[in-house]
Amino acid sequence: SANPPPFWMTFEIDTTVLLFVLAVTLLASLFAGIAPALQATGADVNEVLKDEGRGSSSFRMGKFSSGLVVTEITVSCLLLIAAGLMVKSIVGLRTLDLPFAVESIFTARLSLPEIEYPDSASRVAFYDQLLPGLQSVPGVLAATLSDGLPASGNGFRDFEVDGETYEDDDFPRAREGIVTPGYFDTFETPVLQGRAFTMQDRLETLPVAVLNATFASNFFPDGDAIGSRIRMIRGGHRDSTAKWLTVIGIVPDLMMQGIGNDDGSPAGFYIPIAQSGVGRFVSIAVRAQGDPMSMTSRVQETVASLDPSLPLFRVLSMSDEIERQTRFYSLFGTLFMLFGFVAMFLGAVGLYGVMSFAVTRRTQEMGVRMALGAQNSSIIRLVMRKGLMQLGIGLTLGVGLAVLLTRFLDIVLYDVNPRDPVIFITVIVTLALTGLLASFIPAKRATRVDPVVALRPAA
Repeated sequence: SANPPPFWMTFEIDTTVLLFVLAVTLLASLFAGIAPALQATGADVNEVLKDEGRGSSSFRMGKFSSGLVVTEITVSCLLLIAAGLMVKSIVGLRTLDLPFAVESIFTARLSLPEIEYPDSASRVAFYDQLLPGLQSVPGVLAATLSDGLPASGNGFRDFEVDGETYEDDDFPRAREGIVTPGYFDTFETPVLQGRAFTMQDRLETLPVAVLNATFASNFFPDGDAIGSRIRMIRGGHRDSTAKWLTVIGIVPDLMMQGIGNDDGSPAGFYIPIAQSGVGRFVSIAVRAQGDPMSMTSRVQETVASLDPSLPLFRVLSMSDEIERQTRFYSLFGTLFMLFGFVAMFLGAVGLYGVMSFAVTRRTQEMGVRMALGAQNSSIIRLVMRKGLMQLGIGLTLGVGLAVLLTRFLDIVLYDVNPRDPVIFITVIVTLALTGLLASFIPAKRATRVDPVVALRPAA
């Protein structure tokens, strides 16, 4: 598959899960049959005969059935609120305006064997040959290599700014990107100030860095970032052997924190791959004319021309890569929606069933009331009162639980307040209307009772 599912999403039949589902289904079936049976065996025969003979006059509903309806409404309210929040996250992701090129970008990952490429010098030598080869492929507009793609989530590094004073273990942190020349051109990102990296930025030349806009505004608010210096911190302590990096440029933020990751600031910096201790894994990005995936065989041939033993993996267009990173939101959003609507359906059916059963038991009472001149509106209010009480209790419990529990959804929400009032109000209104309808239909049916038929003695 060009865009395979994540490793944690499997579709094989799991015997343990299957047995668990069968056991739960069996227990639920037994409970559903035993509970009414036990209730029936404990019934007062005189009361039953009395009720059957002239109709119930108390409009009693079993505590169990009423509690079940309240539980269904509570659960459906909680799940629908979670579903609404997830849907809003998905909509936000679908309409997200990414600050870099996406549609025309081919991407792939490459891993260099440790035996053949044991150190950064040997890896940089390989990358120095690979990059020009990629740039010369027909149909390629720009190409780059990096330790990570935009929005994929770069790691943190401690650093210090030249001229600033810091206590040990109190150094600022920012995200680090290791890239080749052509990185910003490939993703059509303009350089806001200064310049980008070139092939002249080598290990033996002046160590340099490019900052993103957030880094520059946070640590150089006076606008004097170009020409300033920063230095990496190792193990929480200054390293006198570490080189100072001179800032040569500023670029827009490319979501170095990743999509939906609010862990810390997106402030970050880039260093040229030739001046880094680059690892064995790199990402290839190629901006192509036309369909980016048409570059697959040509990129593979370019890599094979340098080392036939190196395969490409995670071969995706940038659009598919973004979809892969956000699939988590779509998956859980769909699940919450499914569970929420199923719970709402069960709650509405349960409320309707209980109300309908109660109306049937009160047929004679309704006949008496109507024979004595009761209006249809009073009959409807009388019948609906219990249903509305259950609906109100269920909604109150559901909203309360949602307020307490939705904060734990932060990890699966993108740019959405877990207590979004619009979502809460929409779900409450939806469930209220559904519950009102489920109560109103049996209540309306009660007004159609013929007093003559209702008062006729049972045969």
